[in-house]
Amino acid sequence: MKKLFVFLPCYNEELNIGALIDEWMNESAKLEEEGYHLIICPIDDKSTDNTQAKMREKAAQYGEDRINIIAHEQNKNLRGGLNTSVENFLKFGAEDDLMCLMDGDDTHSPVYIHPMLAKMKASSVDCVIASRYREGAEVIGLKGYRKFLSDMAKHYYSIVLRVPGVKDYTCGYRLYDKKIIRSLVERFGEEPIQERSFACMMELLYKLHLCGATFDEVGFKLRYDKKQGDSKMRVSSTMKNSLGAAIRLRKLKKKS
Repeated sequence: MKKLFVFLPCYNEELNIGALIDEWMNESAKLEEEGYHLIICPIDDKSTDNTQAKMREKAAQYGEDRINIIAHEQNKNLRGGLNTSVENFLKFGAEDDLMCLMDGDDTHSPVYIHPMLAKMKASSVDCVIASRYREGAEVIGLKGYRKFLSDMAKHYYSIVLRVPGVKDYTCGYRLYDKKIIRSLVERFGEEPIQERSFACMMELLYKLHLCGATFDEVGFKLRYDKKQGDSKMRVSSTMKNSLGAAIRLRKLKKKS
């Protein structure tokens, strides 16, 4: 049976990670029916709270064969979480296995993995994105100014980066096949992600595009109202870094 590796980068998510793992395990039986054995890989980025302890509670509950904890010995930020996910997927995944990346703050629901899998199969694409800008999408609990900035960023990235099939460049909820992740590392090295801000999600997407990746999207509900604890995003600095990152990435050349 094929495996679905779900990587959940976390920093100080003790209030959210346990519930998110439970939600994923609730989908495991349906995933088995669809032909995928679920392996959840929460990544603790040297948290200063009880995030790792919560992960270990869930590993004890569900079994370490289902909950594979990865613990950074030093804080590496989201960039490090993405590179760790790529490294472990290539190391342990078989050719037909898939990788899902998702924020660890419980704002993304695992139920959308099913339409994402269906879309990947129907469209034969390399990456499916859970998008805030497709039919059926909804953003709940996000402050008005944050939504305005997100919408403006979407238009900016669409103009600058122009990736076919993509409307949502920054959402962290995505499904990838192994072939395109291998191509990413072959071209950009064992640590392909270099941006240190939340712009690293856009960097990953665009570098995959440069490697020849094809994309599609499904609409989903983004639930900021479910998130417990403070946001780690510093809006002004994140926007500044993201705008600059898009320009830097645009200078890279697509693989011929």
